[in-house]
Amino acid sequence: MRSDPPEELLRQLRQGGEAVLFCHVAPDGDTLGSARALELLLNALGWRTSMVVDGEVPVRLRFLPGLVLHRPEEWVMPENAAAIAVDVSSPDRLGRAEALYNAAARRWVIDHHGTNPCFGQINWVEGDAPATGILVNRLYRAMNAPLTKEAAVCLYTALSTDTGNFVYDSVNGECFEMMAGLMEAGLPLAEISRVLFREKREDFVRLLAVTLPSLRVTEAGRVAGLCTSLEQFRQNGLDPAETEGVVDYAIDIQGVCMAYYLHEQEENVTKVSFRALPPYRVDQVARRFGGGGHPQAAGCTLRMPAAQAVREVETALHQALEEQKTHE
Repeated sequence: MRSDPPEELLRQLRQGGEAVLFCHVAPDGDTLGSARALELLLNALGWRTSMVVDGEVPVRLRFLPGLVLHRPEEWVMPENAAAIAVDVSSPDRLGRAEALYNAAARRWVIDHHGTNPCFGQINWVEGDAPATGILVNRLYRAMNAPLTKEAAVCLYTALSTDTGNFVYDSVNGECFEMMAGLMEAGLPLAEISRVLFREKREDFVRLLAVTLPSLRVTEAGRVAGLCTSLEQFRQNGLDPAETEGVVDYAIDIQGVCMAYYLHEQEENVTKVSFRALPPYRVDQVARRFGGGGHPQAAGCTLRMPAAQAVREVETALHQALEEQKTHE
């Protein structure tokens, strides 16, 4: 159900002050685009702002205008500043910035994950929203603030990346109403969409060449998975941070309704990305391993080598597939 910004949030925004915006670990287009767009709005309202994230900005998102990030270990929370968690589904997703966030006198949450425990003092969480960028766009309207071209680029990045370039089941009419406003604000759609969805770094293509032979298809063609070991990253000089989008090559196989991609980030630490086609869902599978996310896009980190993780993940997906088939 579509919700308006909480009145208390709007009241405090009108008062001005200082704010520190927090993104989630392993930052993606929605958390970075939404936070930067919100920062531009706050600046227009007279706020002093800064952004904190535990993690590196992916290469393909470094075009975001005016993006300046601080590491949590190098930052001190200003007195009386508002800490705003943007697209952060739970406190632990702040990573090493969690203590810094908790040290703030005022703590707010703006998010679209339905599993969010509402860990702030002001919580605006709408689980049905396709992206947190949708909520930030509503804030612009509620505050009667004009969209700049820079804000449009940030909001488009947030919305398009979290909807799979407008193909996920979460896409609704508000997405396209928002896009009309972004275009009117000067969004260079062709340029930014190519950067986000067409251009591939050479390292990514080399990663695919190494990873695609690992393809496993099980459950009569309904579950597919890919895996990259730490040894493969090292031998081929590849970056474990440049893996976004690999899982799509598994879920896009005809007949597959659940997919995974595992890659070892370090010894005995394996990151897992899940995807599903509706009505199937993978968020519950991710939560089983201490992760989370959305029904059709979720993830987790397993403290085990990739070979063991493949067995654990496939077992969980096969079980989830059977459980969900009984409810069809």
